Amino acid sequence: MKHLIHYFSIALCLMVALSGCDDLLYDDHDTHKDEYTVDYNVTYSTIYDFHNIAHASFTLFFDEDGDYTGRPRQVERVLDDTHRYFRVERVPQGAHVEFSTFVDVPEALPNTKAKISIEISKGHSYEYTEVASIEADCPLRDNPLTLTYDIPNK
Repeated sequence: MKHLIHYFSIALCLMVALSGCDDLLYDDHDTHKDEYTVDYNVTYSTIYDFHNIAHASFTLFFDEDGDYTGRPRQVERVLDDTHRYFRVERVPQGAHVEFSTFVDVPEALPNTKAKISIEISKGHSYEYTEVASIEADCPLRDNPLTLTYDIPNK
């Protein structure tokens, strides 16, 4: 019994010590305390069916295989609806991010507006702050609606 209590206390001390190492408890995709999580938001106000005609392009920091690199890479996604957000974890401090959208049609759709925004959260926080937003009439492939932001260095 004495040995059991001794081993239990050692295990408890190790668990407490490891829990103090914040970043060790997170996997490769979880945002660390010195990084940011970025939400890219796009909303179209329109009466048209937007299935597969709207596109969004954004910066992320993982390669094609899903491995974290810390280097920026632009990816494009096709939108199935008029509203979508993309969450990107592990955005390094001081990084430059870009978000853009366009509608792949020959001419602008009447009564169609696009709004995009960027929200950030530091470390493990779930409190997001909108840091940039812009809106315009129906953006087309040759003139996408584009928003850039420099992530803080702190």
